Amino acid sequence: MARRSDHSRKELKELAISAGQEIIREEGFSNFSARKVARNIGYTIGTIYNIFESHDDFILHINRVTLDDIGQFIASKTNKTGIDGIKQMADAYIEFARTDYNRWSALFEHIMPKDTPLPDWYDAEIKKIFLAVEGIFSTVIKDKEKSRMAARTIWAGIHGICQLGLTGKLDIVGAKSVHELTDSLIDNYLKSII
Repeated sequence: MARRSDHSRKELKELAISAGQEIIREEGFSNFSARKVARNIGYTIGTIYNIFESHDDFILHINRVTLDDIGQFIASKTNKTGIDGIKQMADAYIEFARTDYNRWSALFEHIMPKDTPLPDWYDAEIKKIFLAVEGIFSTVIKDKEKSRMAARTIWAGIHGICQLGLTGKLDIVGAKSVHELTDSLIDNYLKSII
């Protein structure tokens, strides 16, 4: 088994986050444990908790990487502005969720303890994604507050549609495809406020 001195604190943190990502990707969030991460990287569970403030802090660090990956993936798939750009972003979000479902799902499966705020660094990662989404919406809706609200409302709807599609529950709403629903949501919502 590796000794703590084999890696710097920073290297050890990166190893643990990477191993946590891999466990979630391969086995799902319900099978994730810090103990399993420690075993996979050759350290003790105590070492993991000397690096992270808590189990929740560890998961947030893992999920921060996923948020960053989602943001980069969406940016790489979006080359238009206006309604077409909004639809590209929606399609990219759905594609990421479909191709990396376990990591995407872990973002929503992990629930912080009641009355525990998200750390500023994690909140900043979420805001970074929403700033990109809001930027596309601002090419369609000039009023800043309306654009911000539309971005958040439509994104929440897209997330719900994505969740229904990925869990095989689309038939509940009588739709044939995720894309049919997201396009309808985007077109009809924007038509009502433009």
